[in-house]
Amino acid sequence: MLKANAVPSAQVLSSLPIFPLPNVVLLPGMVLPLNVFEPRYLELVDHVREHGQHIGVPLLRPQLAGDAGPPPFEPVFGVGKLVFHVQLADGRRIIRLEGVCRVRTQREHPLTHRFREVAAAPLGEPRPLDSEAVSMLRAQVERIAQHCGDERESLSSLLSITDVRIFLYALTAFLPSLELMAAPDDDDLIDRRALVQLQQQSLAAETADLRVQFLSERTHGVLTRLATRSDTRLLN
Repeated sequence: MLKANAVPSAQVLSSLPIFPLPNVVLLPGMVLPLNVFEPRYLELVDHVREHGQHIGVPLLRPQLAGDAGPPPFEPVFGVGKLVFHVQLADGRRIIRLEGVCRVRTQREHPLTHRFREVAAAPLGEPRPLDSEAVSMLRAQVERIAQHCGDERESLSSLLSITDVRIFLYALTAFLPSLELMAAPDDDDLIDRRALVQLQQQSLAAETADLRVQFLSERTHGVLTRLATRSDTRLLN
């Protein structure tokens, strides 16, 4: 993960098949299982097995009433490598994708298959320059772990990650769980789409330092809400 040799070739990225989803952000290092049954995506799976093994998974944007054409998607998204495939008796495919890199869409090609294809450019993964900000972020996650029960072990595993770039993406993957942990007891009001959008914001950060800043702001808010809830319960 986050290695230069894991990035698909320029030829693959010049006509990258995409599998847009409404509620998933594919992050580098993340393994995404999919149950594929739509004819266009069955065709996509067959295509990538013969041409590069890579699939882009952009997050779909909400389509406004009256909008024509295919639904829009976020321009920055993760690319997954096909690491598992099995065909079931009913024709469905069970696949797993391993996130290997981020890309930015340059343009979408006219349809020549039932699935969509784009030309995409890979995005670099330099380490953040502000080590103090990273240390402060880790400290906030450690403090959140003190308020956790079942999630403490998961957070401890996250904090053991030494490559800061991987740590940032792992924290991004965990971000919806942290937000839910600090949510009001009546979580029926939580906008699940908004939680996924937080992951998209982190993925699309222009630099690793901006990703650190964004995650620090979110974890600070989580920590504040958890601390307030603990104080309230003590008073009651």
